[in-house]
Amino acid sequence: MKTNQKTGRIIGLLLLLIVVTGIPSVNLRGLSTSMAASPEFLNEVFQKSMQMRLAVLLDIAASALWLVVAVILFPVIKRYKKGLALGFFGIWIAYLVVILFSNISHLSLLSLSQEFVKTGAANMDYFSTLGLLKIEEYFWAHYMAIMLYASAAWIFYYFLFRTKLIPRFLSAWGLIAISLAFLACWLTIFDISVSFYFFLQNGLHMIVLLLWLLVKGFNPIETEAQAV
Repeated sequence: MKTNQKTGRIIGLLLLLIVVTGIPSVNLRGLSTSMAASPEFLNEVFQKSMQMRLAVLLDIAASALWLVVAVILFPVIKRYKKGLALGFFGIWIAYLVVILFSNISHLSLLSLSQEFVKTGAANMDYFSTLGLLKIEEYFWAHYMAIMLYASAAWIFYYFLFRTKLIPRFLSAWGLIAISLAFLACWLTIFDISVSFYFFLQNGLHMIVLLLWLLVKGFNPIETEAQAV
């Protein structure tokens, strides 16, 4: 399978852009289930509405960039195994749909906070309950998106491991890192607390991977990997 360094470096650049847009989107999001403990948390949401809207924009931009990555990689993976390429691309489309839904939930929370402020905090319990449900809705959709992301990333790292387009230790690390993130999401769904390090190690791997791709790209060699 012939590849070139340029394709790998383009992927590395896109991953860098994803990190650059994704990290601020997380920092600006400002949502947590614990914030609903305050009876007037919707007022806090209203005060942070502009930064939250920016977080939504950046999150959607980062997710759209993942789809661009999928488009570029589709013909590369297809040369190895067509079914794997179709699964990879399809999961990223589903991922973007879930991300859009989660951000719609966040935007509807912002609308709810505006109504809360307009009414002068009347029916506070009613608004607080609705607000908490919107936060929960966002986070459950967020976890589903992470699981889809992990599934697509696992296919990518498996492909890289089989074809040796990057050093195998790097693709093997990716397989382990993304599997832990996937497991952490399922544990959370079953209300089992997990350490943030389950997710952090995937971020560390992403940084190392994108730096490798920016410098080295994909290995410009022909591989003899067989589809399994």
